[in-house]
Amino acid sequence: MFEVNDLTKVYPGGRGIQGLNLTVQAGEVVALLGPNGAGKTTALQAMAGWVGTDRGEASWNGASVADRPELTRPYMGLMIGEPSPYLYLTGYDYLKCYHKLYPGVDDARIRQTLELVGMAKYGDLKIKKYSTGMKQRIELASVLLHRPKLLLLDEPFSGMDIEGRREISTMLRGLVADTGVSVIVSSHQVHDIEDWITHACIVYEGRHVHTAGIAQIRESFAGVEDYYLHHLAEERSGASV
Repeated sequence: MFEVNDLTKVYPGGRGIQGLNLTVQAGEVVALLGPNGAGKTTALQAMAGWVGTDRGEASWNGASVADRPELTRPYMGLMIGEPSPYLYLTGYDYLKCYHKLYPGVDDARIRQTLELVGMAKYGDLKIKKYSTGMKQRIELASVLLHRPKLLLLDEPFSGMDIEGRREISTMLRGLVADTGVSVIVSSHQVHDIEDWITHACIVYEGRHVHTAGIAQIRESFAGVEDYYLHHLAEERSGASV
């Protein structure tokens, strides 16, 4: 179980995230929704222990991500920020860099993961020749190599065409169903994730606004997008009063 309690990280000027609370069980998928600059990436960085927090913490099965990385990082797959694979390597060689970090990542697992993200045909091509969407795929492969139990994904469909978004969304949905991996994913492509998320969490101007399960959302709204726009309008209306 992954728990986020009162997670707060505020930068000078007020940017960041304040008072974020989440509980994610095995096999649950939480969509982190909000406009640009709402604090989604900061929230994911803080959950991953990449940045220090002003208060609160994230924990995996009771162990603090920030304080006990040796007990938490092996179970986490982190794809946060712009993909930055080494351009002079091939896709295969880039993934090979990780095999010393994670026990059990051998040649067979590398080839299997390339196949999983639709990059088997391009594993021997240098990354500098990849499109933006292909770089996104190889970065995703790097976080899936060690079979993590929790994925933190920041805009995983960025730079992908419609077909690519559909393929990766289907792959991730199957991964959740087959392995019970937990996922927290931020995405502007709500339609690509709506049919496989279990919860949605809205942040706005650095504040945690609302979280609801998909069943609860569908009781009151036509879909996740309507749920999101409703709460966003409420926040903006309140700010204008």
